[in-house]
Amino acid sequence: MASRPDPDSLADLRGEIETFLRSLAHPIAREDEGELLDLTVHHWRLAVEFGKLVFEAWSPGRSLARRVEGIAYRDRGRLGVFVRKPGAQGTAALEFRENADRGRPIRSGPAGAADVPQLDRAGFRQALATMIEREFPGRRLERVGNRSDREFSFSAWYTRGWARQGRTAWAFLGLAEGEAVAAADSVLAFGLIWLDWLREHAPDTIVSGLKLFLPSAAIETIAHRAAYLDPRAAGVEIFEWRWGGTPSGAGAGKPRRIDPKDYGNVQTRLTPRHQRDLLLERHAGLAHGLLGDLAGRVDVIPDARSNAVSLRVLGLEVARIEGDLAPRVTFGLEGSARKLEEANRDEFREFLNRVLAVRRARSDDPAHEIYRIQGERWLESLLVRDITRIDPALSPEYVYPQVPAFAGFDRGVIDILSVARDPQCGNRLAVIELKVQEEINLPLQGLDYWLRVKWLLERRQFQEYGYFPGVELAPQPPLLYLVSPAFRFHSTTGRMIRYLDPALEVIQVGINQQWRSGIKVLFRRAPRAGNCRLQIGPRRSEG
Repeated sequence: MASRPDPDSLADLRGEIETFLRSLAHPIAREDEGELLDLTVHHWRLAVEFGKLVFEAWSPGRSLARRVEGIAYRDRGRLGVFVRKPGAQGTAALEFRENADRGRPIRSGPAGAADVPQLDRAGFRQALATMIEREFPGRRLERVGNRSDREFSFSAWYTRGWARQGRTAWAFLGLAEGEAVAAADSVLAFGLIWLDWLREHAPDTIVSGLKLFLPSAAIETIAHRAAYLDPRAAGVEIFEWRWGGTPSGAGAGKPRRIDPKDYGNVQTRLTPRHQRDLLLERHAGLAHGLLGDLAGRVDVIPDARSNAVSLRVLGLEVARIEGDLAPRVTFGLEGSARKLEEANRDEFREFLNRVLAVRRARSDDPAHEIYRIQGERWLESLLVRDITRIDPALSPEYVYPQVPAFAGFDRGVIDILSVARDPQCGNRLAVIELKVQEEINLPLQGLDYWLRVKWLLERRQFQEYGYFPGVELAPQPPLLYLVSPAFRFHSTTGRMIRYLDPALEVIQVGINQQWRSGIKVLFRRAPRAGNCRLQIGPRRSEG
């Protein structure tokens, strides 16, 4: 069951939603598959009342009130939140996003809904069930639906159910093309949650595993992750299936089974360390001149991905230096940055002083946007100063934040990369993934970066590209640290970790809620005994 939010987390949640909405030129809202709300036409507000966060929107012709319970996803200009209607038992998903046709207001009601294509989830549900009955005869489909339920972490994105035959069954989850990118990214997590729920609530039935029916765009990421699940615990099978768009399934293809072993390695490119050093050397004088007596309170961070230098206060970028021959300086928060010129230097200085006054541990204005945003980068900035706060085994001499690691066209950024001193195995690489808010997909997102680091380690590219100089890295797979405030781990995190390959060592670190004032470890869980195995995950026969 989801934990009850405390006042601080409600204020953070309110701030995150308000900040997102203010970043949109023409915000609109939509609940599940219902009508659209144009928030430039409707009045709206977010308020914490009697220990609940309430979203209200109203106009002369319509009003809406919902209790907001948490973030469902954030993805490329979309923010989804779990909401509950007054008196309702279950939860729904309310999505905020940009109006694709900014010049024209969205009309409420059925006519307005037609302005944006709707996904026929009911039609997909029927077509998926028809296909499964045809392809897997002799099975009886039960519990088929896609109603969201936050208590059990069920999402309306997916059609779920199980196929029974006597006292045995397997779970299934289907995803339609056209769902949010976040839905494709989270499908394995929600599938494992569904599998786990069925096993817990149907003790008289042997639920052997999980079948995922996915569009082609979701296959690669999910197959990479599935390759590193424990086959004895999960038994996940992946099928590529294209829905024809009709409830009858007309035009749909046959499901094609995918072998995760074909996706076990994530070919990755690493940004050479010397590029970061050159950026710092090139712009150090300019940065120091801009900051003056504030230089000791602002971090100067090279961003090799963009060939720029970022000036940050506890992880929050306040200015940026770009260009080589004629460097260009911009300042301000993301979305409102402007070019620094002689005429606005005093304004730049005032902005820096305001950020430094607000963004500090014992701030007088913790509700301010400057204090609330970029919490994970704030936590990262503290850990970079002393990584041993989360584990004394980690080496403070070798801590690399925001390491770019490219897989194909995907720009992945590892929160923190370090090395842990292991008395049995030597110096083991450590991938450290940070979250300050509840994230259902955290273990699998951490796995994504772990896969990239493992690929680079096996090819000795860290030494080649200037990382960990003078350190002999152990050949064993990296350790994976998941770090979050103790009460911000999702209730399913521990169960999801147990579905990973037993040889993948995951260390779950819960820290204090008031970590801004000083990080304290409340628990450190390593559910699997340490080992020095060299190979885990998919194993292909040679020849």
